[in-house]
Amino acid sequence: MYVGDYLSTNLGHEVINMFQADNGNHYIYLNATGNFAPIHSGKIGYMLFVKYHAEGIFEVIGKAEGLTDIDGANATLKQDYKAVDPTISKAQNDYIEEENITYGGVPIRKIFSDAEQQNIFVTFKAARLYKPNSRIFIGYGVHADVVLNGYKQAKTSLKTYVYPEGTFTGDQKRENIEEKKVDYTKLLGLIEQDNLWVESNECINDDLLKIKSREVSIFDICQIQNDENRFSYALAYFMTQPKYKKLWQNFFKQYGIKLSDNYTVTREESAKIEDKEWDNATKPSGGRIDLLIRDERNIIVIENKIKSDINSIEGDSEGEQLERYYNYVSWSTQVGKPDEGRVPHFLILTPNYNPPHIKSDAMKELYSPFMYYGDLYNFLEITSAVKDDSNFKAFFEAMHRHTHENVNDYLYYDMLEKFIRRIKK
Repeated sequence: MYVGDYLSTNLGHEVINMFQADNGNHYIYLNATGNFAPIHSGKIGYMLFVKYHAEGIFEVIGKAEGLTDIDGANATLKQDYKAVDPTISKAQNDYIEEENITYGGVPIRKIFSDAEQQNIFVTFKAARLYKPNSRIFIGYGVHADVVLNGYKQAKTSLKTYVYPEGTFTGDQKRENIEEKKVDYTKLLGLIEQDNLWVESNECINDDLLKIKSREVSIFDICQIQNDENRFSYALAYFMTQPKYKKLWQNFFKQYGIKLSDNYTVTREESAKIEDKEWDNATKPSGGRIDLLIRDERNIIVIENKIKSDINSIEGDSEGEQLERYYNYVSWSTQVGKPDEGRVPHFLILTPNYNPPHIKSDAMKELYSPFMYYGDLYNFLEITSAVKDDSNFKAFFEAMHRHTHENVNDYLYYDMLEKFIRRIKK
C-alpha cells in the first residue's frame, strides 16, 4: 500500500482499507488496480496489508478476514485499465448503491470521482479488520518475523498469493514448491496468532475531520515537496528575515552554536580552494555548499539532503563531498584567510526516513549529530511564526512529510489528508 507516482496527483483507493464505512462494514480495495484473476474467486481467506520498510522487507499494518468477492472485481481489465468498462462499472455501481457505501457521510463514488482514477472501487467486503499490537515484518529471503523463501517479491502486481499447496494452480512442477508450502505454514501461524492482533473499527468521525485540516500550499501545487534546492532557498529566506533571526538563534543553540544578530546566510557558495600556496592544497575541494551561515565567531556548513545521498566526484576519497566542504572551511578559517578565527560547525539536514550514508568515519563524526527535519518541525510547531505568516506556514507544512520514520508513513499521511479533504469538500 501507498506506493507509486500515481499517488502524487491522485487519491489511492487503498486508503479505504483501514476505515470502517458509515454502515459499519469494511470494504477492501486490492492493489494495484482493484481486480484479481478469476482463478482466485472465493478462495481468499485472509488479506495482509503491507507497506515497504527496507529492501526485501515489508511491514504488516493490517489484516482483513471473512472476505467476500464483489461483483466485477474478478474481471480481467484491459491494458489501459483507466478506460471505462461498462460491465465492471455497472456491477460496481449497483453494489455500491445497494450497500450505501459512504465515509463521513459522502458516497464513495464522489470521493473517488477523478477522471484519471480506475473504475473499480471495491474488491472485497470484509467481516473483520485487525491491526497488529506491535510491529510485524515480512521478508523475502531477508531476516524478518516471517521469511518467505519460496516466493518472489511482487513489484508490479503489488500482491502475492500464498496457498497451502504452494501454488494457486496446483501445478506441482512450479519452482520452489516445497519452500512455498513451508512459507504458507509460517504465514498462517502469524495470521492466526490472536495475541498479535487487535480488532479495528476506526471510522471517519468528527474528531478525525477536525484533526486532518492542513491546507494545500504552493509546495503541493507545484509538486516540490521533495526538492532540496527549493527547501534550501526557503530556509535561506526565512533565516535572513530580521523578524525571525531570534527564532533561528534559539534553534541553533540546540547544536551548541550561539549566533549573533549579525549572522548572514549564503546559498550555493563555491567550495573550490583557489589558493595554490596553501599547505593542504593537495586535498580535494570544490562543489557548492547548500547553506553557509556566518557571524563574527562562527561559520556553519549545512548540507540539505532529502532524496539524494552524499555525492562524490572523480578524485574524491571516501569522505566525498563532505570532506571537500571541510577542507574549504579549514582553509578559509586559517590565519589570514577570509573566515580567519571563525569556529567551524558542520551539519546535515535530513528527513527522518532517509539519513544519508557517510562512508568516512572521520566525516561521520564531524557531521554528527544529524539535524533531522523532525527536530526542526517540532521546534517550529510551538512558535507563532507559522501562524502569522502564510508563506512560513506553507513551508512548515510542506516539511511535515520529511518528519516520518519511513517513506511510506508520509505517503499514507498524504493520502489520508487527501481522503479527509475530499470528504470535507
